[in-house]
Amino acid sequence: MRFQDNAFILFFLASFCQYVHGARAVHRPKEKMTTSEEVKPWVRTIYGSLNEIVTPTVIAGVTFSAKPDPTPNPLQPWVSLKKDGTPQTIKPEIKKGRTQKQKPDYSTYFKTATMHTFSYEELKAVNMDPNDVHEEEEFVDEDDTYVSLNPIIRCTPDRYFSKGPAKDIPSEPFCTPRENSDWKVGKTYFVTWYTRFFEDENSDTVADKVRVHLSYVKEKSVEMGNHKRDISGTFFTSEWIDNVDGLLPIEIKEDWLQNTYERRIIVSVQPYNIPDEDFDPRLNGVLLYIRMGSKVYKPTKEQLALQDAGISDDKWYYIALSIPTVVVIFFVLMYFFLYANGKNRDFTDVTRKALNKKRRVLGKFSEMKKFKTMRNHKYTELPSYKKTGKQN
Repeated sequence: MRFQDNAFILFFLASFCQYVHGARAVHRPKEKMTTSEEVKPWVRTIYGSLNEIVTPTVIAGVTFSAKPDPTPNPLQPWVSLKKDGTPQTIKPEIKKGRTQKQKPDYSTYFKTATMHTFSYEELKAVNMDPNDVHEEEEFVDEDDTYVSLNPIIRCTPDRYFSKGPAKDIPSEPFCTPRENSDWKVGKTYFVTWYTRFFEDENSDTVADKVRVHLSYVKEKSVEMGNHKRDISGTFFTSEWIDNVDGLLPIEIKEDWLQNTYERRIIVSVQPYNIPDEDFDPRLNGVLLYIRMGSKVYKPTKEQLALQDAGISDDKWYYIALSIPTVVVIFFVLMYFFLYANGKNRDFTDVTRKALNKKRRVLGKFSEMKKFKTMRNHKYTELPSYKKTGKQN
């Protein structure tokens, strides 16, 4: 075998060994303690005269129903949510006399608009006639008796995101999680929605109870072009909860994966006034992934494009895993083939034929069209110089 063949094979094997050595195994997340624990209860008075014992609860590091400070603090930390629904604490600060990162203002999103009619006797305005009336729109604040105990940012329409393959579909009623987010086993994520979205058009009343569904989604490669998805079944359904909260913490269980590393699911919220047979989780649901653990690699641009397009199929993983094996087998067979036929290889005939094809007979210069007009001189007609004495 020639030296070039040996060098090429050794270089490939060294590169492959380096690639395998640099790979890391997937580590399962360690078991964590429960995300909920009891803290000291406290007493408050609600609706003027009713006493209530409040028991704070800690979920994913966030304390709900905590006892408020005696005096309002504009720099009181509050909890925001990342794209996947994990909490992060925001600490307001004062810079150049202005408070930055302060708790969000929800404007009129949770207020009720009413028309108040004023008579002349009520206003007695100087520019009103005794028979005139004045109508003015007013916004009535919501009952924050229990909403005030929630430290997490609330979902409002200005926090909607765009979803779908073309990113042209509003995420209503959801603010978190974002589409194609990763939910990992053992962690807790918050699903948040705009509570006023579930308002009855006929009665103008908002649904008081809702429940959250998690359903499997199976996407087949033959259906990817049409973006069709088959809802295999709902594997998680919460109890009926108060819609006024607008959120639900969900801890991801390992058995939801059904002995796989990853599953595609859809999150949906069902209001109390819609029966089960009329509820479609695909109508306003959000697609995302539940995974066994952290990834050991960053997704490529092609993988991100597939996720944005909503494409997921187990065949992609099988193909990705089989490519390195096929490459190794190919080069091993090539090595033994070259080794076995090293003495029988002779390429001199091939190279000789190739060189002969490149050779051309030019012929005489006088017969070429390009040089016919040129006047050739004999060698004897060239100028000559006599040698001087010094040169002798």
